Amino acid sequence: MNPKRGLSLKRFLLCFILLFTGCARDARDPFTLAPSTPFASWTPMKGNRLVSSKYCQTVLPPSFSTGELSLAELLDIALQNNPTTKQTWAMARASAAQYGESLSPFFPNVQFSSFYFRQLAGFPQTGIPTATPGAPTTVSSGSVSTGVTETYFTETGPDVILSYTLFDFGQRTAASLAAREALYYADLTHNQQIQSVVQTVMSDSYNYLYQIAVQRADEANLANAQMALDAANEKFALGVAALGDVAQARTQFLQSKINLTSQKQEVENAFAQLAVDLGLPANIPFRVQPLPEQVIAAPLLEDVDTLVALAQNQRQDFLAAQANVRSKEASLLQAERAVLPTINSQLSTGRYWFNGGLEEKVNHWTALVSLTFPIFDGYFYRNQIKNAEANVDLSRAQLMQSELTLIQNVTTSHMGVKTAAVNLADSGEYLKAAELEFNIALTSYKAGTMTILDVLQAQSSLADARSKKANAEKNWFLSLADIAYATGSLCAIPCGEGE
Repeated sequence: MNPKRGLSLKRFLLCFILLFTGCARDARDPFTLAPSTPFASWTPMKGNRLVSSKYCQTVLPPSFSTGELSLAELLDIALQNNPTTKQTWAMARASAAQYGESLSPFFPNVQFSSFYFRQLAGFPQTGIPTATPGAPTTVSSGSVSTGVTETYFTETGPDVILSYTLFDFGQRTAASLAAREALYYADLTHNQQIQSVVQTVMSDSYNYLYQIAVQRADEANLANAQMALDAANEKFALGVAALGDVAQARTQFLQSKINLTSQKQEVENAFAQLAVDLGLPANIPFRVQPLPEQVIAAPLLEDVDTLVALAQNQRQDFLAAQANVRSKEASLLQAERAVLPTINSQLSTGRYWFNGGLEEKVNHWTALVSLTFPIFDGYFYRNQIKNAEANVDLSRAQLMQSELTLIQNVTTSHMGVKTAAVNLADSGEYLKAAELEFNIALTSYKAGTMTILDVLQAQSSLADARSKKANAEKNWFLSLADIAYATGSLCAIPCGEGE
């Protein structure tokens, strides 16, 4: 035997075994290539292996119905209950199963076939003709038919058929590659949905706390309006103020009261929206941990180009768009190779038994190698290629749009953090100045050196300052959530995860 030929055969067998080992692992349990739960992120291992990451996975906190829920606890509840992550998780698992299906052509196809055949048929009897005067005689091959005999015929036996595609110019490989990249797309889309849920919960929790802050500001505004009304009533009772002062102060008081009543409805609306984000009914009560009383905004940001580069490596929707392009390119390759020849093989073996106690002495077998390729199919393959080419163009355009959106999000959120920091500092100074102005105006009005209009104007300025301060705090926290979402840093997978 030629040593070089033997070495080549060993290498072929080794590659064959390695290929089947990898395919068998993925085809046997493709769900291991998808996220393990609706609230678990997915991340590839080194060498493009896929694992399920349990990052962000927690349990329902014991303080749900008794204590104040922190933002982290709200996120944990949302990731376990929000229906959108359950949908993307199911889609990822379906894609994993489809990828497992695409690996089946790499394996031999083994089928078992068995039959039982029973027949009642008539067979002519033959023999030496007997001369009968005047009767016709039928002669066939030296014998004469003398009648028909009905006979039962029985045949039974099993067959084992093994089929395998020897060569198909990479059609199987292209199909499995397209399915694998489609699986990556589904997994990364699930990751992006997790980040979307995180951002939504953060935004709506900040909005809920903001509405509470506005309600407290309206309560303080109502108290200030009551102070102005009491001062006007006191001066009117002493005869040093006109009835118009009382009317104006009362009008401002009633307006503040109406604002407070309306704001209570806004708080309830914000709470209901937050409950829906958590995947919970809006009528289930729970409390949210308030924001810190002192909020210091000191942003330390990289430049926009650095953050864009970070987002291009971390944004799951952008990575999913890339995987979609690769999947469509692989589908195009499969469509182009579908017109090429395919070499198939088949081996079948079995044993048959017949009536009368007869049987085959040895197992029969059949070996077959076939070559097939399409010649004409009504332009099916041609249009299939055109369809695949159009899908590639579509996926590339979607990738371009995704990148433009990514850069826009990073740029605007980068500026948003800086703007929110400046507004937070200025709103704090504005509130201090407005409080001082109101106290001076009210004191001066009581002393008779200012009019009720000065008091009401100062009161309006104070109410506006309180509203702007609460809004600035909300925008500061929202800007941090937006920059984290824009760069793909919300619930990002640690570098060592999955290795």
